[in-house]
Amino acid sequence: MDANLKTEIKEIVEVIKSVPEPLQARAFELLLQDAIDRHSGKRQERRDNDRDDKQHDEGGKDRKPDTSGRKISTNELDPDALPMRVKAFMKRTKVTAPQIAKLFHIEDEQFEPIWTIEGTKVSKAQVQIALLQSLHRALTSGEFSFDREQVRTECQKRKTYDNTNFKANFQNNSKFFSGLDKDGLVALTDEGMTELAALITRLAGTDNGE
Repeated sequence: MDANLKTEIKEIVEVIKSVPEPLQARAFELLLQDAIDRHSGKRQERRDNDRDDKQHDEGGKDRKPDTSGRKISTNELDPDALPMRVKAFMKRTKVTAPQIAKLFHIEDEQFEPIWTIEGTKVSKAQVQIALLQSLHRALTSGEFSFDREQVRTECQKRKTYDNTNFKANFQNNSKFFSGLDKDGLVALTDEGMTELAALITRLAGTDNGE
């Protein structure tokens, strides 16, 4: 017999002494079986079988299993798992999780952008890309900020890049951005956060995912 299991059985015996005598035999049986299952690696298998049996008994092979404590399914956004600043942003602006979920393919806590920018005006597209990249970063790090070079790359990818006016477009919309005069990431101002919320609503609609 495994030494660890032997030790655990001794501990169970001590615990059982504190249980009322009429219940000692059953309590010992349950604790012993649990210990044996854990040490033999069978406890999870037994749980899975019990869950499957329960679902079958309740009538439905089509019944969805309880997802409590499990990873959120593909393209659902779990508000409780979001960074605090994102939660605060959503509370202040009334943006909802289903709205945000419409803008990304979500799987295994990864966010792949699937949004489409509005219109074709280059300067407008550049600002929208910066705002949406800030949202992307916030979902994973909690910081509403963006990298200018990543915005440049995305603008080129979407054929909305104006090399001559790229820097000027940010300066012309400086009320949305903080840190344009410094190297590194650019953060959103309060006005930028409000503009981001309005953009999310325009792109995702106001139906809350229905």
